[in-house]
Amino acid sequence: MGAKKKDPRTPVKGIVPRLKNIGLLHFRGIFGCLIPLVLVCWQPEKGRHDITVRCLWIWMFWFFLLQPVNIPVTGFIPMFLLPMAGVMSTVDTCKCYFNDNIGLHILAGMLHLLINGCGLDRRIILWLLCSGDACQFSGKRIIFKASTAAFFLSMFSNRLIITSTITQFLTPAYMNLQTSTSKNRQAEADYDIMRYIVLNAVQTASAIGSTAILHAALTVITMRAIWSTHPDHNSEYPDIFNYLQYTCFAFPVAFFMFIFNFIYHMLLINWVVKKPMSGSSMTQMRNLLLTHKNALPPTNFHEKVCTFFYLAFLALCFFRWSDWLNMGWSSFRTVIPEVPFIKDATVAAIFVVALHVLPRSITFWKYMTARNKSELGVLKPESAIMWWRYVDKNTIYGYIILIGGGIALNSAIRISTLNELVTSSYGKGITSMSWNASIFVVCLISVLLANIMSGVAACCIFLPFVLNMALEAAGEVWPKRVYLGALAVGIGTSIGFASPFLYTPAYFCHYTGKVPIKKMIKYSIGSAIICCIILWLALCFWGPFIWDPKDAGITSYTLAATQEATETNG
Repeated sequence: MGAKKKDPRTPVKGIVPRLKNIGLLHFRGIFGCLIPLVLVCWQPEKGRHDITVRCLWIWMFWFFLLQPVNIPVTGFIPMFLLPMAGVMSTVDTCKCYFNDNIGLHILAGMLHLLINGCGLDRRIILWLLCSGDACQFSGKRIIFKASTAAFFLSMFSNRLIITSTITQFLTPAYMNLQTSTSKNRQAEADYDIMRYIVLNAVQTASAIGSTAILHAALTVITMRAIWSTHPDHNSEYPDIFNYLQYTCFAFPVAFFMFIFNFIYHMLLINWVVKKPMSGSSMTQMRNLLLTHKNALPPTNFHEKVCTFFYLAFLALCFFRWSDWLNMGWSSFRTVIPEVPFIKDATVAAIFVVALHVLPRSITFWKYMTARNKSELGVLKPESAIMWWRYVDKNTIYGYIILIGGGIALNSAIRISTLNELVTSSYGKGITSMSWNASIFVVCLISVLLANIMSGVAACCIFLPFVLNMALEAAGEVWPKRVYLGALAVGIGTSIGFASPFLYTPAYFCHYTGKVPIKKMIKYSIGSAIICCIILWLALCFWGPFIWDPKDAGITSYTLAATQEATETNG
């Protein structure tokens, strides 16, 4: 019999134990709220909007770090503080909370659920996991198959559902192996440790794969939303982060990350587990996974329809606009020749509405071709291709507020002229370095922030710093290459592997896969370092080739009411 556990209802006696208890259990609420409150009361001065915005910036960072409230709630802070302090009006502040990129986050996120909603993702996952004979079910082979499924499916479907599904298949199988081999542990591998490594490989591969497509990773769409509103009110950047150019950059980068990541996890299996799986254990693993595969329903027409429409949506987005190739079907209508009138959110809205109208089996054609009533079959209502209740349940509406808060913060930094201080003082330590060193620092900070707070929150806090430290006073290099700094933050903050924040693959690794946080941190450090280095090298060599091979910089355009434009340096 072990020691009896202390009754949690036992009262805490004495002032020192009480204070210690409060500090341990309620430190998020106490320190998370007390320090920003003291800062806001002490620092601001009348008429000094730059100090007010600086306090807002620190307040949001502190709330994101300690999370005394839910992360999206922090996005509301600029909505009341900026108007009350006289920095921006309520109308101008609220305009920050919805634009075409936030609309794309919602609409493309719904289309991203097509593959999940029809069940094709489960079919592909089990086809990969169950492929091969019993020898293909060792730890290293499972890492390869599961990581491949997570990486590629996270591009074309919801990465959270993909991670959750793979984890739900593998976790019970490894737990059963651990239980059934407990009496022969000296000869058998430790399947709990193997499960930790395999599931960590899955969640990292899923996070990496989602960065290859523009709308698949929340941090990338957040980056684009803040970037597009960075110029002055009547100015706009050319659409450089369109689907085609972004994917031409991001897919090779993500693929190299994926290759080195699963090699790293295979080496981890050798270093940590050491013992190979026995033949009987591999056979048992195969049989456990085959039970899930055999339970799948037959392939139906709905899966083919969903795949067709999702690929059609991607094709229209990829070829909507590309100044890089001087092509695009939306070029028939432009604000100015360099800025398209039709954006990606419009394309996504067309598909979302159409797929809520069309029935899932598209049997209405029978009503036009049938000669006899018997050919129509059973006449009954049929649900649409896209089921609203499913997409509504799996759409992250709260991040509208979070992204809007990031846009409002960036706008306030510019309006209050705090950006001049960021360039001349706060960011000078980075911009005064050589380009290769400074962009590495940006990548490193982005990855570090993503592992101590939510990735989208990290992007909302750090991207305004990167954008506003690159004014003309920063020198020659950073003002011309600030778009690469934005890209470093957008992709770098997606590399949050170590902490199980909500709406991240790491969340399911910890809570569904039962992987301890300490193990996640231990096994994820190598993946984060690998991804950070690959991203840095890509930004140094591959990024300029895709967007600005002549190193002329990205120019913003002033949009006049007559839709005429004069170029101004951005």
